[in-house]
Amino acid sequence: MAYLKCEQKITAITLPTPFLVGPVNVYLIEGNEALTLVDTGPKTEEGWNVLTHELKARGYVPSDIEQIIITHHHPDHVGLLDRFVNAKRTGHVKAVPWIEQDAVFLRKSSDFLSSFYKKHGMDEHVILEIHQRSSNYRQFTSKASIDYIVGHGNEIPGLTGWKVLETPGHAQTQIMIMHEEEQKAISGDHLIKHISSNAIIEAPYNEGEERSRSLLQYRESLKMLKNYHLKVSYSGHGLPVVDIPSLVDERIKEQDLRATHIEELLGSETLTAVEITQRLFPKMYEKQPELTFSETLGHIDLLESKGHVKCINAGETIFYKAN
Repeated sequence: MAYLKCEQKITAITLPTPFLVGPVNVYLIEGNEALTLVDTGPKTEEGWNVLTHELKARGYVPSDIEQIIITHHHPDHVGLLDRFVNAKRTGHVKAVPWIEQDAVFLRKSSDFLSSFYKKHGMDEHVILEIHQRSSNYRQFTSKASIDYIVGHGNEIPGLTGWKVLETPGHAQTQIMIMHEEEQKAISGDHLIKHISSNAIIEAPYNEGEERSRSLLQYRESLKMLKNYHLKVSYSGHGLPVVDIPSLVDERIKEQDLRATHIEELLGSETLTAVEITQRLFPKMYEKQPELTFSETLGHIDLLESKGHVKCINAGETIFYKAN
């Protein structure tokens, strides 16, 4: 069926994933200049079959999709990019090396994180497991390109009335799109109703940069949402968020409480970030060391920013101590 402009409509399509996070939402936007899909889901045949079935139920085939908005580069959101042969792709500049699968960039990122994990007390075998898992995740992505680079405040080609908000934290590539007049947004993994997004530590993107203070970024990105009068935000996972200021306040409070818990856990001891992680997440650390480490280090960054914790660089290892 040919695409016809009509009243603007946003439809969630929920796809299965092989990841612990569970199903992912992608969004079909009809009624604007270009028939648009926000994210694609992971590269699995099961996900592709569900997506094509849901498109068919709405009168479309994949080749009808004219544009794909990439909210961020994680595999559960971008894996099927190469299946939409007629779609232009729009995303953040930092998503480019991930989407293009730039081998030099990926190697530098991996090398940085290996050194970083080790300096914070992580065992070599755990670091190897993390990199193996990261390599395995890439089977759920596809190599593609980004046609339109967008940043904060930019309008989106083919989506009249929508603009971009940069919301780094969960990922350095994370954006959401917002229609201020209609008071709605599609947030990717920036704001999720039933869980708090992990502010994942990433390697620097450019020479000479420091690593991201992801949780501090995430807090600022969350607080920014209170500047807009949005009635609904459609999330990458779970149900739409309808009381955005309340959820933002809840997330900030949760972060403050966890930071206080870490400060109490430190007591008078001097510990590495990994030692703190193991005490904070004794079981989950074994299953997801990289995510639990990011969660812990983010809250250590928060404590350090408030002057509650100091970093002690003891040669090859970094320790933390409460002030």
